[in-house]
Amino acid sequence: MSNTIRIISIVVLSGLAFFCLQVGVFLLSGHRLKNNSRRTLILLQFITGALLAFDAMAYIFRGTSQVGYYMVRISNFMVFALNYFTTFFFCFYSAEFIKSDVLDFKVLFKPRSSIRNGVPVQLYIVFYICVTGIILTIVSQFTNLFYYFDDANLYHRSALYPVSIVLGLSPGLITWAMLFQSQKILQKNVLISLAIYPLFPIIGIVLALLVYGISWIDIGYGIGALHLFFSSIKLMELEFYSDKKDGPRLSPNYKQGVTVPEMKRHITRSHVWQVIAAVSGGLLLVMIIVSITGISIPERKLVINKPYLANDKSKSVCVTFLRDSEKFWNDDGDLTRLGAQYNGVIYNNMMATVITDWNVTIDVCEDCTIDPGPWNGNFTITDRLMNVRKPQDKDEENLHGADYYQVTPLKNLGFGCIMYSPAEYSPLDSKIIFTYESVLKPLSYFLFQVGLVVISILFIVSLTISFTEGKIIRVEEENRKLEDTVKERTKELQEEKNRSEELLLNILPEEVAKRLAMDRNAKIADKIENASVLFADIVGFTKITSTLDADTIVGALNSLYSRIDERAKREGIEKIKTIGDSYMAAAGLFGNEPAEKNALAIVNFARGMLQDIENFNATSNVKLFMRIGINSGNLIAGVIGKTKFVYDIWGDTVNVASRMESSGETSKIHVSENTMALLKGAVSASAPVEMEIKGKGVMKTYFL
Repeated sequence: MSNTIRIISIVVLSGLAFFCLQVGVFLLSGHRLKNNSRRTLILLQFITGALLAFDAMAYIFRGTSQVGYYMVRISNFMVFALNYFTTFFFCFYSAEFIKSDVLDFKVLFKPRSSIRNGVPVQLYIVFYICVTGIILTIVSQFTNLFYYFDDANLYHRSALYPVSIVLGLSPGLITWAMLFQSQKILQKNVLISLAIYPLFPIIGIVLALLVYGISWIDIGYGIGALHLFFSSIKLMELEFYSDKKDGPRLSPNYKQGVTVPEMKRHITRSHVWQVIAAVSGGLLLVMIIVSITGISIPERKLVINKPYLANDKSKSVCVTFLRDSEKFWNDDGDLTRLGAQYNGVIYNNMMATVITDWNVTIDVCEDCTIDPGPWNGNFTITDRLMNVRKPQDKDEENLHGADYYQVTPLKNLGFGCIMYSPAEYSPLDSKIIFTYESVLKPLSYFLFQVGLVVISILFIVSLTISFTEGKIIRVEEENRKLEDTVKERTKELQEEKNRSEELLLNILPEEVAKRLAMDRNAKIADKIENASVLFADIVGFTKITSTLDADTIVGALNSLYSRIDERAKREGIEKIKTIGDSYMAAAGLFGNEPAEKNALAIVNFARGMLQDIENFNATSNVKLFMRIGINSGNLIAGVIGKTKFVYDIWGDTVNVASRMESSGETSKIHVSENTMALLKGAVSASAPVEMEIKGKGVMKTYFL
């Protein structure tokens, strides 16, 4: 890593750390953390700030000794651990939006009851993944599982570093899937804000696999944290203008999801497969990138104190440097010096790792010189050390291109030179230091190939099932909407039918309405044997109308006759009609009640009418009085007409009842002799009065 990249990384990480910590302080100001509705966002800002600060310190102290030895190790451990804390708290923050409430951290230890109460199950999956990642990070401190430090106190990735990438990527993908599964609950602005956050670290993960040297992932977390802050400012503004004043606050309004029990199975299955598709898709992306680019393994140093005579296949890398036993000679006849061809070989015994750059340092004695024209390497001798460097593109000795001098898996590369040295020099006594950089190509591993195929199949299957289940859910939703529409329309039709029937019942008696409902062309004409008929008329109504306005008159009549209508309904009396200020009713039109009972019922109804009038006059400015006439006997009842039809009664009984009313007295009930005979002394009456009745002659009548 160049010093320029190191300085840039320190500046960027420190700046982002400062802003995140400042944002946390700003959100915390004026509220205790426990009572702050944005508690999780505040913790997320502080944790992200600490993550970036520790990463910056790792850059500052790398390569230094004493204090730096411990600071680099502590900082890198905190960076890995805080990565998992950051992804978890973001998932927790998202779950609070979905639950529409601030969650207590105790819910993490009560998964079953919490899930039943609406806490997303994905929160617990992310929690367990993050706990696993932190445990493996602790293990890595003692086993170099994810990373290690060389003698110069420099950080290097281990071969299993991609495992930490997968563990860090999975929670973000699961949270992403959780958000889109809950898009019907979340407001659109909240969904977009939360969905954007994981994009930054995911882009950082891709860049980290492609470009080594910069903390892309942590920078992505820092940018994402600032994005959440600016989004929360907008939510604060919305809350300020919201009417809601009490209770925990995250956003001013929440859409309420509709739970459909019959769809629960498909929804649960769809959510599970969506999570699997998201995780397997992320893993597949990482594996494809790794397959194409490989995993950059930082520089390693191999110290060989006792040179090998041949390749040792038990070692991942083996280097030999020997003098050709057939090609040596005295230097210009000087027996104390030898000229010889020295051959070196770099053996790459690794199955899937390419040695991309290398450098060999070999101990030699004093007074050693190299002839021009070495092969497969740039040779120099300084301070009793021979340095052999891999040819680079810019070197004149490079005849084949830099890639030609890479050492591919299970292959070897030879290098050599002509060197003059004292006769006692032997390369078998020389210490060799081999420094190399490499790229792991995991696609060469059979298990990796199997894993790639399995994850590809899992991704395709889960994606297919997710789309299928989603389609089923949409079809069921459409069916439910259609059923709801049908139910709504059926309800409206039923309400309309009820209104029509109610309107019909206001016009016709119930029994007659039922007969017409069954057959609209039915002929309604009945002969009634034991009926009693009542006529009532307001005394002096014509004079009253001349002194009052229309609204007052209609209001008074409506108020009075509404009371009488209610009484008729209670007492089983059939109202026939009102004609102007006249009221006509009858008893015994339906059923088989005896004539005596019908006569007594209509008389009791008449008495109630007089009481209703008295109650009306007690509260009304308009004073009304009635004459009531009653007669009993046979009559004809029926419905006439096709439009504006009406149920009516005819006959001599009806006519006499009308005459009883017209010849009656104010606030008295005038009954015929027929009705009086049916009462059989059940009510008190005046002495019989002989009266000339129009169309009937002299009749004996009674006043009740």
